[in-house]
Amino acid sequence: MIVASANQRLSDILVKLPKHKSQWELNVASPYVRAYDAAVLSYNNEMKAQGERDRATAEMFVLAASILTGSVMMAAFATTSVRVLAGRAIVRVICNNNLNRTFNLMAAANNNKAFMFALGGVLDEAKKVANKQVTKLVEGLTSTGTQVSAPTSVNYESRLMDFIRASHICTHEFIEGVKEDNSISEADKGKVADMAARIPFCNPPTGSSIDEKKLAEKMELLFYMSAVLDSDRLVTYAPSYGGSVGAIGRETKYGEKSISQMPSDPRYPKAVHPRFNGRPFASYDPGQRIEYESIGSGIRERVNKLSISTGNGPFYPNQSFVERKLLDPTGHAQMMKAEQIINKLYNDARPRQLTEVRMI
Repeated sequence: MIVASANQRLSDILVKLPKHKSQWELNVASPYVRAYDAAVLSYNNEMKAQGERDRATAEMFVLAASILTGSVMMAAFATTSVRVLAGRAIVRVICNNNLNRTFNLMAAANNNKAFMFALGGVLDEAKKVANKQVTKLVEGLTSTGTQVSAPTSVNYESRLMDFIRASHICTHEFIEGVKEDNSISEADKGKVADMAARIPFCNPPTGSSIDEKKLAEKMELLFYMSAVLDSDRLVTYAPSYGGSVGAIGRETKYGEKSISQMPSDPRYPKAVHPRFNGRPFASYDPGQRIEYESIGSGIRERVNKLSISTGNGPFYPNQSFVERKLLDPTGHAQMMKAEQIINKLYNDARPRQLTEVRMI
């Protein structure tokens, strides 16, 4: 049996890279973009039916990609884009922590997630036998350019495709650089050829494992969960002079502000009743309470439907027809459940190994 040389093995890997690129595009990137497009369309239709403005923002795709990773490639893309995520500050922390858990699969101490997707857990080994080539790649991937963010599927399709292309170039240049580097021994080139079998980019899904309809529903549910988490406000108030706590029309609001803590955080604000102090003209020290911006009865029905269809049970309590129209049941229980659903969706989607693409 003729044993192929290390250079021949590396050449064979280079030949297969365009196929791997196409598989990542066809089986992961495109289904994600189509699901996002469907989720945003449904979300905005619900908002318009409720008389609300379009709320699609550039953060939505990043939020969905950060939580519904499904693969190391989507996690890598989201990590490079997570800086555009706005809204509740702590959601960024959730996303970053979750993505770091995904990348703990890789035994590579490198902060460049695009580079890690291209080379993955072989990075440390690669440095031992081809450090000059690794260093060249790191320098080549350093970019100061600013990408324009927009909530359109076209924008995210182009950014995803660019991410895959950059990973393709990174992998190609590393393999080709090793192959052409005469200072690397035959044995070490053979080691790099062996490593290629463990490079994430070289292990794309061979067929689509993404349920686009289910993914779109989960993305849309995430949008609503984010809206619920952003609906609470801390209101400072006190009874007006001569009034009493709870008296209608006899209350002074001193202000309101957004809440940065997640509902499960022990530091999340608690209601405090105004305290009578007996002073004239300002008889009460201000208290505080949590108020919630209603997202609308129609949207609440949609949230319940999505929550049930994705296996999370009803989100809101049962209400009569009149109650649904007049009473917003949102309270701390819904805030807690929104946080729990975000974490559950993430845990269900997080890949357990570098080459896994989870059915979403």
